[in-house]
Amino acid sequence: MEPVVIALASNERYFPGLYSAVASALSHLDSTREVDLKVLDGGVSKHSKNILCRLVERYGKVVRLQFVAVDESLFRDATLGPAESHMAYCRTLLPRLLDVPRLIYLDCDLLVFRDLSELFGVELSPGKILAAVPDSETLTLSDDSRTLTSAMNLPAVGCYFNSGVMLLNLNELRKQNFTEKSLEFFKNWRGHYRFHDQSAINFLLHGQIGELPEHWNRASWRFDEQDDNRLDCVLHYTRSAPWLCGIPGPAQVLFERFVADAGSPVNRQVAAFKKSRRQQFFRNALAPFRALAFPVVSFFYKIAGRKEKCAGYQKAARYWLYYILNAPRRRRVHHRRAREIQGMKFKFAAFKSAT
Repeated sequence: MEPVVIALASNERYFPGLYSAVASALSHLDSTREVDLKVLDGGVSKHSKNILCRLVERYGKVVRLQFVAVDESLFRDATLGPAESHMAYCRTLLPRLLDVPRLIYLDCDLLVFRDLSELFGVELSPGKILAAVPDSETLTLSDDSRTLTSAMNLPAVGCYFNSGVMLLNLNELRKQNFTEKSLEFFKNWRGHYRFHDQSAINFLLHGQIGELPEHWNRASWRFDEQDDNRLDCVLHYTRSAPWLCGIPGPAQVLFERFVADAGSPVNRQVAAFKKSRRQQFFRNALAPFRALAFPVVSFFYKIAGRKEKCAGYQKAARYWLYYILNAPRRRRVHHRRAREIQGMKFKFAAFKSAT
């Protein structure tokens, strides 16, 4: 069988996520499959590279690791991404940088609890050149950009996909000059798209994206809403980088428990983590005021004839009301699940410290 090809992209800031994503992916892969691991390198330090190399060496000759340098200046005309970086755009370079027919792309802010060789073996349907899971929050093209949807004559309710886990046919993407078209998209539509590379993928490849089952890219907030700790999925931390600014809940507890066993524990003393904790405190403190104020704001927008604003504040008011009323039950369930997670055993519990 051909090697499973997996690509990720990272800089030094995202290295803790890269390490945990790779550790979880390799730990759940079919041990008989060879793996070609490609890391698009946006500034990973030599020290961090050595840590990842030591991790990969634990799996012997079945895993080959390659760092591929990327030039972020190619995206100088694009809207800046997270942490004032252009790394979020780099996966659009995959057809240009990697001479392989197909691969799995993974974001760094996820944990893998399924065998990715199963995903690698998926046959794309005719006319589809990549496969992904529908986004859990941005449901349609117009939710990303009404301007682009109209300008490109695309359906407003067209399905919108999350780019955190994808199976890519690079041969077909190269035939369509996808990288070049993406660079033009980022330049020409700067300020109109919301989600960086994900916007380009959805707008440029609409109709050519096959749908994957939800378990290949499950949002961490969905895991938090469960009544149990059922896994067997790829868990994607879509709302936070859990090593920097974790959102309290079972998903965060799971991440910290996992990476501690993997030899790279979360440092809760970094400034970003402390800041996120303060933000969570004020978020909870302000929840009652939002639940009371938003209906009033919605009413005034209704009087003013601003239907969209009115509907938006109504939706927000319902969210915060439910958030408050459900708080006691949520705390009970989360505390029980957190205790259960602390007792979990992972495949690499005997790993030595990565540092």
